[in-house]
Amino acid sequence: MTMKFLTLFISAAFLTNLAFAAEESLADAKIRNDIPLGVGLKPNQKVGAFVVVGHGARIIVSKDDGKTWKQTFFAAPGADHGPWATKTVAYGDGVFVVGVGWGGATIYLASDDGVNWRHLTHGKAKLPEGKGDERVMPGTWKIAAGKGAFVASGYMTMTATRDLGASFDTFSMWGAFKNDSRSYKLSTHHVGTVYCGDASGRFLALGDNRGKEGPKFGHLFASDDLGKSWNWLAPSGLDASTGRGALESNGTLLVMTDTDASNAWTSSDGGETWDGPHATGTKRATLSVVGSEFWLTGKPSRASADGKTWRDLPAAVPAGQIIASDSGTLISIDKPRFNILRSTDGGQSWNEVHSYTPPNIQGGAQGLRDGAFGSVAP
Repeated sequence: MTMKFLTLFISAAFLTNLAFAAEESLADAKIRNDIPLGVGLKPNQKVGAFVVVGHGARIIVSKDDGKTWKQTFFAAPGADHGPWATKTVAYGDGVFVVGVGWGGATIYLASDDGVNWRHLTHGKAKLPEGKGDERVMPGTWKIAAGKGAFVASGYMTMTATRDLGASFDTFSMWGAFKNDSRSYKLSTHHVGTVYCGDASGRFLALGDNRGKEGPKFGHLFASDDLGKSWNWLAPSGLDASTGRGALESNGTLLVMTDTDASNAWTSSDGGETWDGPHATGTKRATLSVVGSEFWLTGKPSRASADGKTWRDLPAAVPAGQIIASDSGTLISIDKPRFNILRSTDGGQSWNEVHSYTPPNIQGGAQGLRDGAFGSVAP
């Protein structure tokens, strides 16, 4: 190693560590360290619960079918980037997991009752991203759950636990596909994971295409071993896509939209092949799964059982994400809104059931970013 190269290497390492440290203050680190570790989770699926999340590690919960709500956790004001950026929540087998942090130290918060929150990790798995801090996880854009596993993705590292935080596997895409026969280099981020359903047990992840070459829809990655290893797919049928949109599964069928949601594609084989484009009849809409249907909430709002033919939803359906309970109650949240809306008549009418005022806004959309429903301990 030449002296010049050594100097550049040391400088790069110093800048990397400096950038990591600069993302958080001592107060941020204290908040993270004061949260208890994840030992002691005891799933007990007795009571239905909605959990919705927003920046600042804001977690708001309802355990009475969306009638009343309580904020059960908040760390510190946050924006789209930083240690308290909060964009994702997943539910699986009696436990909710919330990913906190983007472009800064990332943590996973977990709860078996929606009220008491702790780190998902037990503190035994020290991952490279933590630089010695066992609480810090790889950067995460989205978390999905299935077959007892929580699987996360974000930038170039996938993360998975199959034992509620006792251990973690990570898969780095850096160099993993360098011998791939494709003529272009993998360049991606904003990678979001979905669970395809129990029939296949597959996790699928969709990421941006940051390079100048390659497919317009982005990049698709698949794991058939609950997030331990991943393949970079070369799916057929997506050539007409004009850009990465949203990806959701209803347990048997996958639907992907293009950037403005004006078209949809469907896959019934875990993302290997796709059918489309299918005109949705709307634009700039948010994709949600409601029961077994796919809903696109925008102007107008549309719904489809098969991703191919789309029908009008009631005009009163608001823009944003829709989350359904097991009783059919619907909850609506959205990035720009500081409230939660509820419907018990299939979206024909809505009532505001909760609102809040974000403190010391740091930037970015301070509304609620994601939500999930599941059964937890009373």
